[in-house]
Amino acid sequence: MEPVLILLVILVAFVLIALTKAIRIIPEGSVAILERFGRYTRTLTPGLNIVIPFISTVRYRVDLREQVLTIPPQQVITQERLVVDIDTAVSYKVTDARAAVYDVVSYTQAIEQLTVATLRSIVDDMDLRRILTSREEIIAGLRGVLDDNTAHWGVRIHRVECKVAAPQAFVQGQVEKQMHADRQMHADPHRPAAVPAGGAGGAGGMRGTPQPLGRAGLTPGHRPLRQDDPDSIGSYRLTAVLGQGGMGTVYLGRSRGERLVAVKVIRPELAADPIFRARFIREIEAASRVGGFHTASVVDSEAQGDPPWLATEYIPGPSLHDVLERQGALPLRTLHTLAVSVAEALEHIHACGIIHRDLKPSNIIISRAGPRIIDFGIARALDSTALTRTNYVIGTQGFLAPEQLTGAPITHAADLYAFGMVLCHAAGAIPLAAGESLESALSLLPFRFVGVITRCLDHDPSGRPTPTEVLELLSRKDSSIENWLSPPVRAMVDLHNPHTA
Repeated sequence: MEPVLILLVILVAFVLIALTKAIRIIPEGSVAILERFGRYTRTLTPGLNIVIPFISTVRYRVDLREQVLTIPPQQVITQERLVVDIDTAVSYKVTDARAAVYDVVSYTQAIEQLTVATLRSIVDDMDLRRILTSREEIIAGLRGVLDDNTAHWGVRIHRVECKVAAPQAFVQGQVEKQMHADRQMHADPHRPAAVPAGGAGGAGGMRGTPQPLGRAGLTPGHRPLRQDDPDSIGSYRLTAVLGQGGMGTVYLGRSRGERLVAVKVIRPELAADPIFRARFIREIEAASRVGGFHTASVVDSEAQGDPPWLATEYIPGPSLHDVLERQGALPLRTLHTLAVSVAEALEHIHACGIIHRDLKPSNIIISRAGPRIIDFGIARALDSTALTRTNYVIGTQGFLAPEQLTGAPITHAADLYAFGMVLCHAAGAIPLAAGESLESALSLLPFRFVGVITRCLDHDPSGRPTPTEVLELLSRKDSSIENWLSPPVRAMVDLHNPHTA
């Protein structure tokens, strides 16, 4: 009987442990996210919940009550070169727990980053007097941006508060100056009143004016894996979906050493096409040949696999297409760095004997370290045989050089035409308004870019500059890659880093 008693005790203990793990009591004002084998299953509501032990796991607990996020004091520099502290507090409430934990894992950090970036963007061109007297304007600007973005994160903003700590000596001096100006006005009423610096003028309605930050959302767009997504490819564990297109799906993965990679997995029906598989092999060869200084380095690949796949380093940042869609035209400094960096990348790619053939904003990743060119899916070496079907044009409409449309021989100059169109988009000259020609739109470009872009868009390939000539025309001694991004774009980039994505 003793062995039976021991077995019974073990069985009772196992049942008790299973019941303990199966019963989940969720307190009022909060919910929990339940996952099964690493995938979302359901959201547990307040009260008693039963889960399958050892299979289902409570991954996240989310407080649904109103929270107050106090932003550390931010130092901003006014037009008078004075440093001012601005304290900000944001009151918010999670309305969609699943969106909050999957769209932006650390939504509190995302709110803080967005608040800081927007705050600096708002006060960037304000003098101290305006900052001190326009607190409601600053709050309204912050509230509008936060409302637009957090709606995509399953978060609702309730209140935004801010307080400006101004230098006392400057305030005293400004009061004395105003009193002196008032005395002069009373003494001579015909004397024109002084206009404070930054208090008059302004631009409005111009092409390329940035839209409110995050109109389409600032979230990186990483979605969790679904039931039909693979758990791993090769030796890489897949954690999220970065994007999906006609060729296949790109996943965010981790190597066994926990390094982040982007894994492109080809669709099965395309993998069965010998021509496409040959083109994919050529993509791997081209991406491997150009290296990783201005591109995403190839980490691993399996061209003959089922399905075929390619792993490259993960570049944390949005595409130029997403940046332009949400922010509008780039400021001059950012545009200049983009131009010289992409030109330098093309110089290196062409030196390797590769023609990209599909340069466009969605194939340029914006990162803190500078732009990176990606996707060599239709790139071609100069000495290779074309792997195309009859009457089949490869590339993206709007960025194709004339010779790509007519079937004439393709040279490196085709990439320069696309480069010119990319800069037109980045500068806000394109898309064209109704009835507007490309020639008239070029007049809206910053002066230093007009000559370069006009040459790049020459219909005759021989008239286009080389990347080296572009660099000679645009390079400046005072240019630097440091702080090349405007604060709103920098916030977009930060949200693609692993700790928030």
